[in-house]
Amino acid sequence: MNQPIERECMEVDVLLVGAGPATLAAAYHLMKTCEARGVEAPAVLVIEKSAEVGDHMLSGACINPRGIKELMPDFLEQGFPLEYVCDKPQTHVFFPNAHFRLPMNLPEFSKKNYLVASLNKIAKWLAEKCEALGVDIYSGFAGDELLIEGNQVVGVRLGDMGVDKDGKHKGTFQAGMDIRAKVTVLGEGVRGSLSKQLVSHFGLEGDNPQVYETGIKEIWRVKPENHVPGRVVHGLIPHYLTNAFGGMWLYDMQDNLVSFGVVTALESGNPFNDPHLQAQKLKTNKWFRKLFEGAELVRYGAKAIPMGGLTAMPKLYANGALLVGDSAGFCNAEKLSGVHMAMKSGMMAAETILEAVVQDDFSAVTLGGYAERYRTSWAYEEHWKARTQHASFAAGLPFFFVNEPVRRFLTDGGGLVGQPEFHAGHQAYKKLSELPPEKRTAEEFEFDGVLTFSKEHLVGFSGTAHEADQPSHLVVADTDLCSDVCTEEYGNPCESFCPAAVYEMMEDPEVPGKKKLFIHHENCVHCKTCDIADPYQVITWTPPEGGEGPDYTNM
Repeated sequence: MNQPIERECMEVDVLLVGAGPATLAAAYHLMKTCEARGVEAPAVLVIEKSAEVGDHMLSGACINPRGIKELMPDFLEQGFPLEYVCDKPQTHVFFPNAHFRLPMNLPEFSKKNYLVASLNKIAKWLAEKCEALGVDIYSGFAGDELLIEGNQVVGVRLGDMGVDKDGKHKGTFQAGMDIRAKVTVLGEGVRGSLSKQLVSHFGLEGDNPQVYETGIKEIWRVKPENHVPGRVVHGLIPHYLTNAFGGMWLYDMQDNLVSFGVVTALESGNPFNDPHLQAQKLKTNKWFRKLFEGAELVRYGAKAIPMGGLTAMPKLYANGALLVGDSAGFCNAEKLSGVHMAMKSGMMAAETILEAVVQDDFSAVTLGGYAERYRTSWAYEEHWKARTQHASFAAGLPFFFVNEPVRRFLTDGGGLVGQPEFHAGHQAYKKLSELPPEKRTAEEFEFDGVLTFSKEHLVGFSGTAHEADQPSHLVVADTDLCSDVCTEEYGNPCESFCPAAVYEMMEDPEVPGKKKLFIHHENCVHCKTCDIADPYQVITWTPPEGGEGPDYTNM
């Protein structure tokens, strides 16, 4: 039996969890503002679960420059890792066997002068800027548990390392350290495990539940004649709308690379809704066949995106803690644009932290200034204008097409019904008994291995790696539910919605004719789709050992 664990303890003033655009912007802005005001800088630490900063960063990314310009006006002179500036924005419409380009861009796709970049590179670059200002960054350390004393967050406990699949300590066991801080800033991305603890413990839920889309991203190296610097394509896929809301992007990068992606809402009546399959099928359109002729697949990955907007955002603060970036729902769902809003959230958090440092008060009374700053910011204005975008779609396609012109052009984002409520995405599934017989099994599709690929094949292009001999970081509360109930009611959606072939229903050798769940946790690309889309909400994503997961180089 394992002995009680003795843990080392470290104390800092400010602890930021996750080295993404929000937390790194917060750290940078805090140090620069202290410098400008002649205030002694607090001790700031950033912890990041990936082996190196940026390894888990994935975005399109076609970035509104507003955030980085405000954070660092001379960002280009300071070496911002720009691919291209968008000067050829395009809106396309794709059908199974046809395609056309609209003569003008839709408002949400008008992204001239936006910055095409790799979020992986941006995170590495921002981290260097922060370290030069005295910020400590520890990569390879995953936060496992919020430290809460009374009604105050006082830090984070790091995950233990060197534990075998049965929960026993191996010879390499290392107890996770307790990091105590006056204020803890959670910027873990979508559905972060610590963020979920914070929201649940303090009751920070928004008026509506957060809803999500999963983005599938591939990077291809195309022939030089198919490469167009400055091109930014966004696409509508009308025939996909009967399955789930979504769309596509394609951005040209340097070295003849292109970023291709498809986003699919995790809110569908179809229990076999499969974001990976949607991306593969789209590539069979003749426009993509021509683009990718003779091309080479370089990278693959996936990430969930918060799309609920203003009313789905949680309360942004609690005693000793703040939420930033995707953890707080800072994403403009209408424009599918979140990096600039993440940076703005970090800047507002930094200004609030500085006020707390000066007053030596890290209670919700002072940290609540973060919410006040947000409500008077351009980030709030963006959210306000898109406040009913998701609810409009959730009301059904006929209403969506009638309501959208009214919402966008006549009512400053309000639409025909004010502020309707909406439900969590997993509640949209129809049971198999409610579907026609031909819709009760997953769609079959033959991957050609040249343009379209299976999940198992694509995982190899994600760079993901996990130690096999450790407890699965994907925790299923009741696996009997999967085989006894879910198989009959929904046909095991986990086999469809996961873009990395993590979940597989296999024949149970002990019970002939029955299947049981097997979890290939080593395949996980940390997209959080399973935590979101499971119809019974019995799957919980937790961080594996620090340093493990995908390697999203250039993503």
